[in-house]
Amino acid sequence: MIALLEFVTRLVGDVGRFLDIFANDLILGAGDPLSAVLVLVGQVLIVASVTALGYAVVGALLDEIGVKLPSLGGRGPSE
Repeated sequence: MIALLEFVTRLVGDVGRFLDIFANDLILGAGDPLSAVLVLVGQVLIVASVTALGYAVVGALLDEIGVKLPSLGGRGPSE
């Protein structure tokens, strides 16, 4: 149990170090603005896909209890 607690503590503590390495070495240290653009585009694609999947999961869970959300694709069941 102590090892798990130490692992989680170190993981949370290293988030700042990871962000520093990411910002300074990858984006700013590369000296190439294309690197920053590629990283930002990748982040936008990841956030969009996670948001769409999350919306689908929440919609499926709410559908089980009777709450209807609007469909993203407009291809819901015809009524």
